[in-house]
Amino acid sequence: MHPIAHPRMAILLGVMFAATGLIYYLTSHDIGGSSLLGILGIAMSLMAYVLMSGSPRG
Repeated sequence: MHPIAHPRMAILLGVMFAATGLIYYLTSHDIGGSSLLGILGIAMSLMAYVLMSGSPRG
């Protein structure tokens, strides 16, 4: 059994930011902004995973 009830939620959060970065790149061709949005997606999904795994189960 996985320690988190719904780990897909953390992955979904990261995918949303990565998709936003891809859409931003396709519309503006700015590699700097899109790479920062992709890195933000990775950071947000890792932090959501850490917060969900550390929260007590009520």
